[in-house]
Amino acid sequence: MTRDDLQRFRGLGIDPGSISLYQQEDAAYFCTPIDAEYVGWLGYDGVHFILLPEDERVFCVDPWGEEGSYVLPVARDFREFLSFVLYCRDTAPLSQLYQMTEDRFRYTLAEETDAEGSAKVDADLAAIAKKFGLSPVDPFEKVRALQAAFDPSTLKFSDEYYDTLGIERE
Repeated sequence: MTRDDLQRFRGLGIDPGSISLYQQEDAAYFCTPIDAEYVGWLGYDGVHFILLPEDERVFCVDPWGEEGSYVLPVARDFREFLSFVLYCRDTAPLSQLYQMTEDRFRYTLAEETDAEGSAKVDADLAAIAKKFGLSPVDPFEKVRALQAAFDPSTLKFSDEYYDTLGIERE
């Protein structure tokens, strides 16, 4: 279902960049897992969202993270991801949530809402909500629980990952 929803999202006719989910050619980073399917790019620092084979979860890949947090789940499926984006009004807070306190997360949302209250973002978010029948959902507790339960040792990386980090391939 997640992949079908991703295709429906791509066919919406909105500008995914308005919510920092830029579409571009696949460009793997050293920490992008093998066989990742791209959902979109934050637009800076190489941060991107992916799907993994035989997994409904949406993951965030952050090349600026550290071992164990380069790749973390941010939603159980694409619809949940979109409901979180509706709440945050952008994908950026989801990509940073793993390293934020709840107070910092709330402050960031308030700051970004003031800065990005544009009609274009509002229209694109409304189109997403309508197409998928979604309402905004506060992601903080849900994403933190998902990430706490995640075992990053299950991820499969290329040789470049191990070479970049200078660690033995498992």
